[in-house]
Amino acid sequence: MKRTLVLLTVLSLLTGSSAFAAKNEVSQKEQGFAVYYVDIQKVLNESNKGKQARSILESKVAQANEKIKQMEEEIKKLKEELKNPVLSKQAKAEKENQLQQKIRDLQRFKQDTQLEIMNLEKKYTMEILKEIDKLIKEYRKKNGIPMIVELRTAGIIAADPKYDLTDKIIKLYNEQSGQ
Repeated sequence: MKRTLVLLTVLSLLTGSSAFAAKNEVSQKEQGFAVYYVDIQKVLNESNKGKQARSILESKVAQANEKIKQMEEEIKKLKEELKNPVLSKQAKAEKENQLQQKIRDLQRFKQDTQLEIMNLEKKYTMEILKEIDKLIKEYRKKNGIPMIVELRTAGIIAADPKYDLTDKIIKLYNEQSGQ
């Protein structure tokens, strides 16, 4: 009986340790698989080409705002002229027509400018994203990385910074685009 108990104990230890070893082997394999990530928004914002695109867009917005300010001043001036009591009915009617036309022109300019800037932003963004996508795929293949995900869209809550390729991609993209 004592011998059976010792044999069972030794046997259970052996099977338990082999199960533990198998479990440990799986976890070591799992640890060997790393998911690398890139923050595409950061690449867009901090790459030289992204900064250049943003600068162009900001310049367009500033020009548009200046033109809008000028148009609003013209409207304000016409409104003041309409308050003049010595204006004839005909002159007043002409000023009101001019005012309405300038208001329509302003609204149309705002809409056209907003659409133009949105389209320009989309064009620059899509161009940069296409180039970044190609670069990331080449980088993954060259470095034998099994998977690279986009930080924000992948739903990553927390990740080890050593798997963050963002700064490397920015550097490579700046070198590749010659900027």
